[in-house]
Amino acid sequence: MKRLIFANLTLVFLLSLGQMIFAQTADDLNEQAMKLITEGKVNDAVNKYKEILKKDSTYTKAYINLGFIYYSNGQSKTAIALYQKALSFEPDNALAHNNLGVAYLAAGNYNAAINEYKSALKSQENYPEAHSNLSFALYSVGLSDLAIKEAKIAIQLNPKYARAYNNLGLAHHAKGKYKEAVADYKRALELFPDMVLALNNLGITYRTIGKIDSSIQMHQKAADLDSLNTDSFNNLGLAYIAKGDINSAIQSFEHVLRIQPANAVAHNNLAYSYYEILNYSMAMQHAKAAERLGLKINPDFMEDMNKSLDPEYMRARYLVVKTEAEAQEILNEIKNGGDFAQIAAAKSLDKVTAANRGDFGYFKKGDLRPEFEKVIAGLKKGEVSGIIKTDIGFQIFQKTK
Repeated sequence: MKRLIFANLTLVFLLSLGQMIFAQTADDLNEQAMKLITEGKVNDAVNKYKEILKKDSTYTKAYINLGFIYYSNGQSKTAIALYQKALSFEPDNALAHNNLGVAYLAAGNYNAAINEYKSALKSQENYPEAHSNLSFALYSVGLSDLAIKEAKIAIQLNPKYARAYNNLGLAHHAKGKYKEAVADYKRALELFPDMVLALNNLGITYRTIGKIDSSIQMHQKAADLDSLNTDSFNNLGLAYIAKGDINSAIQSFEHVLRIQPANAVAHNNLAYSYYEILNYSMAMQHAKAAERLGLKINPDFMEDMNKSLDPEYMRARYLVVKTEAEAQEILNEIKNGGDFAQIAAAKSLDKVTAANRGDFGYFKKGDLRPEFEKVIAGLKKGEVSGIIKTDIGFQIFQKTK
């Protein structure tokens, strides 16, 4: 009997020892969760992290990694709560502070983000990602000089940090240092050729300095790399507008809406584009859509669109040149398919209206000199007048409404 009791006790001891040997630690479970993420099994990973926290509610890695999953899926509020929970157990965790800063930034809370990045650097001074993220946050609130400083520290700590070069480019662009910005973005692309963000930012800088074809090339490459990136297509459309190719711009903005029908920026850009090609009803439709989605449309633009649908108002473009021969040459060019607006911008002596592509806005009957009003009133929308001799030169009108 004593032997039997001893044997049973031995079996219990061995079973308990086996459980201790084969029991999985929180670190083991964390590794499994990370593997699930790399395999694309995100929901399984989330469940694994929840399992970890049931075993050990103080395991900070689980809160941080779970927070990253929620942040990556656009749930910044949940991510913020998880990072804060991690910091309640480990207040000096630099990664948790950094990631909390990223989540705050996504939620639009720039000052809170800046404070978290600074806390991360207080815990870990030589932290390239925190310096780079702080650079972007500082740039976002208009502190470009400080942003440049932080980006350069990140690059000094990690000379192959493409995102830091991108952020340095943003700050240089904001300072009007376009040559430096171009060099920064190109360096980022040398390190990471398929970096869509840097391609788009380089395209924006090219557009700013008038290199429109290069701008289109950058945005098109970005769009080819990520066909679902709405920023690429919105930027591509803006580059086409700068080139004067409104129809191609419209195609780009409409592509955005096929990806994301509630994209307020694309609706706003379409409103402007349709307005430019004199399709006022479509312009108003997209402007109202943008406002329904929370984007405030420029009040002057809305006033112009209201006038565009008011039968009392007319609208026209015009250009004026010095000689009748030059006016006749321009008229022939327009009749052969030349764009009135582009020609007016390039050749009209009236620099005020030339800056607006010849547009002098809306007017009612009696607002203009009678001879001009009579000519415009006799035109159909889009039609171009003959040459009119005036005391300031030779004028040509195009009725736009």
